[in-house]
Amino acid sequence: MMFTRVFKHEIKNILRDKMYSFLVIYPLILGGIAYFLVPYLHDMGGILVANIMSLIFILMTGFLFGAITGFTMLDDQDDKVLFSLKITPISVRSYIISKLILGYVFGLVATILLLLITGLLKDSSFLDLALICMLSPMQAPVVALLINAFADNKVEGFVVMKLSGVLLLVPVASLFLTNWTELFLGVLPGFWIARMVSMALIPGDYLFASPWMYFLLGVVFNTVTGLLLFKVYTRRVQI
Repeated sequence: MMFTRVFKHEIKNILRDKMYSFLVIYPLILGGIAYFLVPYLHDMGGILVANIMSLIFILMTGFLFGAITGFTMLDDQDDKVLFSLKITPISVRSYIISKLILGYVFGLVATILLLLITGLLKDSSFLDLALICMLSPMQAPVVALLINAFADNKVEGFVVMKLSGVLLLVPVASLFLTNWTELFLGVLPGFWIARMVSMALIPGDYLFASPWMYFLLGVVFNTVTGLLLFKVYTRRVQI
């Protein structure tokens, strides 16, 4: 089965590279930091500072696993894995899609663990938490494809990853926008999950009253963005 083979391949890549191994356990480290830092900020800096940090921690999980997936894809290019697959019965595109799905799964598990460890959204309903956990890791395939659509090696990949940090930080503005002006942030994949988190943290009158609407729009936007980046990537590497 393709997914199983890719899973084993990814685990080997992660175990042989210390950077990847560190990034895999990084969400647990983030969870431990958030567990103590957010309450401290709440007491010392106020609820707004605590909410900003809570949102950043949640956004970071999908972003991190997108970066890991993106760099393992760059490794495959350097190691001529994609070229080798072209002369086998295995579909190169199916292989790439399996890696992206695996990145999403890792991000999903990391998001769930983060929320369980920290209790950042402990006052939210189970349904809201489930929607947030499903949407947040959709950043992973987008970030992975963004890195590989515009980078030929790890050095360029790091540059693209740093520039794509805007996907992580700008959506924090969703904490301050509650009317139609929020749609200006809708072009960023991370906005939709940021809005759902901000609704959980700060109840109020938002453009759309239901988290379901932001969830559905987030799924659609992240999917469309991912497909566009996938098209750019496949053209660049000619698969």
